[in-house]
Amino acid sequence: MLLCPECTEKIETCSSRALTQHDTSLMLRWMNERRVDLVVVGSGAAGMAAALRAHDQGMEVLVVEKSPHYGGSTAMSGGVCWVPNNPTMTRPDSDQEALEYLLHITGEHGDPEALEVYVRESQRMLSYLNKNSRVRFDAIDKYSDYYAEAPGGKAGGRSMESRPFDGTVLGGALRELRPPHPQSQILGKFGITAGMAHSLLTGGWRGTLLMAWCFVGYLLRSFKRRRYGRDTRLFAGNALAGRLRWSLLDRGVEIALNTGLEELIEEDGRVVGCRVRCQDQIQEVRAQYGVILAAGGFEKNAKMRAQYGPQPSSIEWSAASPYSQGDGIRAGAELGAQLGLMDDAWWTPTTVVPKSDLGWVLVVEKNLPGSIFVNHEAQRFCNEAGPYVDAGRALYEDHERSGGAVPAFMIFDAQFRHRYPVGPVAPGYAAPDSRTPRRLKEGFMHRSETLEELAEKLGLPADKLRETVTRFNAQARSGEDSDFRRGDTLSDRYYGDPRGHKNPCLGVIAQAPFYAIKVYPGDLGTKGGVCTDSGARVRREDGSIVPGLYAAGNNSASVMARTYPGAGGTIGPALTFGFLAAESAWADRL
Repeated sequence: MLLCPECTEKIETCSSRALTQHDTSLMLRWMNERRVDLVVVGSGAAGMAAALRAHDQGMEVLVVEKSPHYGGSTAMSGGVCWVPNNPTMTRPDSDQEALEYLLHITGEHGDPEALEVYVRESQRMLSYLNKNSRVRFDAIDKYSDYYAEAPGGKAGGRSMESRPFDGTVLGGALRELRPPHPQSQILGKFGITAGMAHSLLTGGWRGTLLMAWCFVGYLLRSFKRRRYGRDTRLFAGNALAGRLRWSLLDRGVEIALNTGLEELIEEDGRVVGCRVRCQDQIQEVRAQYGVILAAGGFEKNAKMRAQYGPQPSSIEWSAASPYSQGDGIRAGAELGAQLGLMDDAWWTPTTVVPKSDLGWVLVVEKNLPGSIFVNHEAQRFCNEAGPYVDAGRALYEDHERSGGAVPAFMIFDAQFRHRYPVGPVAPGYAAPDSRTPRRLKEGFMHRSETLEELAEKLGLPADKLRETVTRFNAQARSGEDSDFRRGDTLSDRYYGDPRGHKNPCLGVIAQAPFYAIKVYPGDLGTKGGVCTDSGARVRREDGSIVPGLYAAGNNSASVMARTYPGAGGTIGPALTFGFLAAESAWADRL
């Protein structure tokens, strides 16, 4: 038994320090001696769910994580989980309706067997976590499916958000949790729930009271912030990743940070472990029941994006973890794993902020009244308020047609600027232009007193921009977008603002000055990866199984095919198939 020199606890249960803070030689010797039942590569939702279920079945589990922080892109996300017919819903649902919905929206690309498994097993996964872990979700009753009007769609409740909690219960492991995306922090200070965000956007006295209550709570946590170097109240993806880690701490399951996958070890046709890079040395870890790949996608790997995805592209446009380099996908492919959906992603319009290596998603801004997206011909090309996967894909589709939608531009006016946030820029009522940092005024948000001057700055045809805005304003006044049907669906209207508008997603662009920011086809993560069966076993090109190898999350080709059922349509499958991967590894054990 090896003891941590910092706290004298067993290394495999110690959470008081990051891996890099342990004695190097001791950690390397310990890693060289490792023989476990199961190795899980990656510590996002899929990886930690797999580790939890594997432990509870009686396996000794080691989670290896390439970065200095656990949580992956899950920790940076909204932490929402899409599970149909879940027990937190207040409206009726059924497995039959859920399957009808999924089959309809996935169309020819969907796998009926896998979708049926997801509908059934996601509920079992959720029930298990509720009974046996610290993970808790609350339904978002007003957050509809992204295609709620489709057969089997629902007006809300299938999307659930992780319940906030006090992260100090994690002890030293709180410092190792990947920080949230800065975009999710109000004024860069604290997080909020999806329900709270909706209330703040609609304004009024309730929103004012809510903001005041949030600030009071933030101030009361001052002592804890000084101790942990961050806010300790966990929301959204940080809450989900934190709750999963809390559950693993209860079980003594270790996450070896700064330990990246190099290659899988295959003997006699079976995966029996892996080689990892730890402290700049290659170490071998044996796993008699196999390896679960849950290391995320390849969204931050420029070479893989160039090889597989649509062009142009940039890692700066992605809002995902910078450690999502496709290591698990590469390792699986080296053993002959079949790859699928490698040209696809969880698309979303994003913008690039100076001095930030993360794309800032425009999920909220694009739905609010008083803004439009235009290409280099100064023409609208999509329903900006539609599901972000569709709006993101529309940028590429129009770029292929016009050659000028990457980047596109979001055009808005002084009223929009005053009322709403735009990327990192707070609403004008809280942060007027005179108080906006120079790097944002000069390198991010363009401003002009007339549309014609704005068009000249952006390199757009001024007459076409004026024509586009005039047409849009007429539609906004009527409350009907006859061109792209913006605001016609429940999903469109969720982040709309009904104050003074016939259509909560349509508002005139008429009040000077006028503004613009660049818009890119970004993503929340790539969607392609190794192909699996319905039990998360990795398949070869010929359809056979790679014994001892499993995959889940963005490391695997998505069960949702080329669509997105609703908020949490990434995390729901990640948790479910991570859970099932552990069960398959136990069932397949020698």
